[in-house]
Amino acid sequence: MKQVIDRHNLHSQNLHKFDQPSLQLQLESSTYAILSKEMADRTRELRQMKGEELQELNMEELMRLEKSLEGGLSRVVQTKGERLLNEIDALRRK
Repeated sequence: MKQVIDRHNLHSQNLHKFDQPSLQLQLESSTYAILSKEMADRTRELRQMKGEELQELNMEELMRLEKSLEGGLSRVVQTKGERLLNEIDALRRK
């Protein structure tokens, strides 16, 4: 009889433990929430760089986005020019 009571008490204690998430689970859940938010932010930024979802931006944010895009475009144009010059030089050497 004592063994049955002991098992019942042990089982009751274990049920209580399952009601509370483990520290590891809480940390993983927190990490997941942080990463999910970052993913959503990056996805929104990418859409805005493609010219989508701009209506929610204020003037300062639009100017920051424009400056970022101009900088990127400048690097693309510069790289393209360098490659064209390299191709022209290679053709002249032939």
